[in-house]
Amino acid sequence: MTARVSLSRLQARHWGLVVVLAVVAALAGTPGVGGVLIGGSAIGVTVLLYAAAFGMLTDPKRRRLAIGVLFVKLAALLGLGWVVLGSGIEITPDPLGFAAGLTCFPAAAVWEAMRARGS
Repeated sequence: MTARVSLSRLQARHWGLVVVLAVVAALAGTPGVGGVLIGGSAIGVTVLLYAAAFGMLTDPKRRRLAIGVLFVKLAALLGLGWVVLGSGIEITPDPLGFAAGLTCFPAAAVWEAMRARGS
């Protein structure tokens, strides 16, 4: 018997992994906690906005709002990228922590897929 995959459960697993990894990073001293939180937040918020936009795109009355949500997401990521990479302000997160935070989402996706499959 297979269960259904839930986006809300996937998000909860992702944020749980980010918190656990941030606590482990704080206790171990490496990778940087800030990088873990920034990487995990970047991918988590992106997926949350995509899910909201997809829900709006499937409703014919809300398609313009969905396009607006995707535009705001793109503008925010471009602005954040400029601040981190091009502004000259020293806000660079720990690269290993950032990568670890990003990796929490694929790990949560595999976890949710295995749960839905019954493994």
